[in-house]
Amino acid sequence: MPKPKYKISPFLIRGLKWFLEVRIGYQLGTKLDCRKVSELITLETGSSVSESTLYRMFLWEGGDNTPYFHTLEIIAKFIGHPSWVDLENEINELSKFHFMYGAMPSQSPYKSLMKFNIHSDSLRPLYGFLEQFPEDLDTERRFLLGHEIFSSLQSNPNKNIDFFKNFQNIPVVRSSFFEFLADPDFSIPDYEQGLIFYLGDIKPHQSLKALQDFVFANTLLLRYNFLKGDNDKVLEVGRALYLDFEMTKEEMDSLYIFPKIRYLSYKMLYRYVSFGFDITYWTWLKDFAIKTAQRSVFNEQRIIIHTILDTLHINQALQLEVYDEFSALFPDVFNKFPDYIHRLTIDQKIKFIDPNASTSYPDGVF
Repeated sequence: MPKPKYKISPFLIRGLKWFLEVRIGYQLGTKLDCRKVSELITLETGSSVSESTLYRMFLWEGGDNTPYFHTLEIIAKFIGHPSWVDLENEINELSKFHFMYGAMPSQSPYKSLMKFNIHSDSLRPLYGFLEQFPEDLDTERRFLLGHEIFSSLQSNPNKNIDFFKNFQNIPVVRSSFFEFLADPDFSIPDYEQGLIFYLGDIKPHQSLKALQDFVFANTLLLRYNFLKGDNDKVLEVGRALYLDFEMTKEEMDSLYIFPKIRYLSYKMLYRYVSFGFDITYWTWLKDFAIKTAQRSVFNEQRIIIHTILDTLHINQALQLEVYDEFSALFPDVFNKFPDYIHRLTIDQKIKFIDPNASTSYPDGVF
């Protein structure tokens, strides 16, 4: 008896691809990517979806809108949903949320309502709209909302100062845009000023949230100024982080791994500008990173590995050496990526394993 096929819309195919890419942490772009995902699905579910099936569904021009229902069930379980019907319902619910602010399909030539508001500096109605959402919006909706804000600001032909000044205090903007979709490349116009507004008059000892916000924004500013060669700013931000502010052991232990590893790693950059490469501090940091990663889950390991390797741009010979060492120590992390990652340049490798949502999450949303 032939297996039943299931007709689904291009919209659902795009939604399924988005969920799959979020799950694996990189975008499907080649047959080799499909081969790796096919391997991961078999390894983690015990069921198989072939490389060619994935390619036809997600990359072949025109797509395959009539996959076997059994195939959809397997992919849904790999993503983390109990069934395809459950995932289909989730995609449909997210689309309703997505269209609340006039978002257009990723292939559309038209702007969303949010883009029009931001690009024309018509911010008052947008303020009331965003103010209604809770800070702890679920991950998928937080990403969709943050992504729309991110892309609207990134493509704004005008200045973003007014948005940053007036919206930095809205909880959902802080959590979905500033934090979840941080822009470490500072590709958004006026982003540096946006982080300064975000910092405001934060008192880091006041609460764990204030501490994490303080570390998050200042470490991004330190790295940015280091990469653009503004040593005076590096020293200014570094003093605020490492001299003027003294973090207690309890506060350090309470930090989530992302701000913690940034705080410790980017101290290398501050010290490098101050007096050169600090081998004593590096030896301690590497040992701390390895021991922490060994007792961490996959996503946390990826955060640690990427941050350490990114920081080692200051010593490229050491960067290559540590990449190879981490590849051997944490094979489960590197085995999640397509085999061709080993043929990339070190900069491409580091970019590939970047866990930041603004870089690792798929660009096209639905």
